[in-house]
Amino acid sequence: MSATDTDNLEDSSLGKYKILTKIGSGNMASVYLGHDPFIDRPVALKVARPDYVDAEDKGEFYKQLFFNEAQTAGLLKHPNITAIYDAGVDRNYYYIVMEYVHGGVTLDRYTAMEELLPVETVTAILYQCAMALDYAHKKGVVHRDIKPRNILLTDDGEAKITDFGVAGASGMRGDQMPGHAGSPRYMSPEQIRRGDVVTQSDLFSLGVIAYEMLTGKHPFPGDNIEAIEHSILNKSPPRLQNVRPDIPEIYQRIIDKALAKAHKSRYKSGLDMAGDISLVYDFLKQPAVRLTQQEKYHRVENLRFFKDFPDNDLWELINSAEWIRLPPDAEIVQEGQADASFYVLVTGEVSVTKSTRQIVRLYPGDCFGEMGLLSGRPRTATIAAITEITVMKLRDSVVQRMSVNCQLKFQRQFLTTLIERLEHADERLTHASQDD
Repeated sequence: MSATDTDNLEDSSLGKYKILTKIGSGNMASVYLGHDPFIDRPVALKVARPDYVDAEDKGEFYKQLFFNEAQTAGLLKHPNITAIYDAGVDRNYYYIVMEYVHGGVTLDRYTAMEELLPVETVTAILYQCAMALDYAHKKGVVHRDIKPRNILLTDDGEAKITDFGVAGASGMRGDQMPGHAGSPRYMSPEQIRRGDVVTQSDLFSLGVIAYEMLTGKHPFPGDNIEAIEHSILNKSPPRLQNVRPDIPEIYQRIIDKALAKAHKSRYKSGLDMAGDISLVYDFLKQPAVRLTQQEKYHRVENLRFFKDFPDNDLWELINSAEWIRLPPDAEIVQEGQADASFYVLVTGEVSVTKSTRQIVRLYPGDCFGEMGLLSGRPRTATIAAITEITVMKLRDSVVQRMSVNCQLKFQRQFLTTLIERLEHADERLTHASQDD
């Protein structure tokens, strides 16, 4: 095995990792599918090109970029960020061991007009990315190079942000921090001006991706880098509906805020951006209930779920929740579905079934979906309307933005509900054993 390139490493090893086949390449590195024999799992090995890391003029700089990815991404453990397991040097090959994303396709495939995904799918991807960036930013990591090629999409629609090579992390020394970073088509105005890169810089880049995935066009077109940079600094993108009329109007407000020229005018956090993105679903598939705020208050003030909520918390809830009316037989929650939200039944009745067997009926004032909200795991039962129903829906991103007191009230009510359901299940088991 010659240490002059990274193109022919199949059937060899780096450290303890067996290299199986090449799965990708770039200017600075090649990526291989490998195998970790100790844990018996597939891994992705990113191997730096020796001619880059050994170059007399910029070799140390490229080494810094390469291992910066291991240092910064290694701080992060999130389902929508590619995990870093290990890093090392073997026979002058610098390598990083990463999570292998089976079937992963970069998002640049879905920015072409002929490959655009349904708006609902794009919304789910953008929500995951915004939440992942919020997590990274709270850990002190700014990616600085968010672009479609640095986001993978798995077979089951899970987004994975990758390539933290030019990321900056709090606590890094100035000589450790990569210099000017980013891809010109996705740079924020402050990056173009060589100013301080902030968390809102990543959200600007995600806004550019959102525009591309919705329209198949770049929001700041230009024939060359200088023209693109001039547009980013001085122009507003064409309105979404001018390009694709079926896009809900709410997306225009999201794009306008994400792509604001001044970073202080953008979303304060990825969580705030995710919260607005989650509202798009209201305009895609679920009929809203047309009630005044006072009417909503009268509907919920006597419901059992809210009996311990003071008026100020109740009004906060009313202003944050989505109100949905559904006909009989409509499914609200599907078994196996991933949906970080919970519901309170305002009117009507619903059935809870698992593997086609009805477990229980729920009535006004009952809640459901709280375990999916708390654990983030797929739903374990299907919930469908028996009569016409009205439900209040609260998404995880919305709940996280509520006051601490309001969140504590929810947690207490969830715990009370869980205890009641466990007691009910215990009674049923007791009766069943007595019958036997």
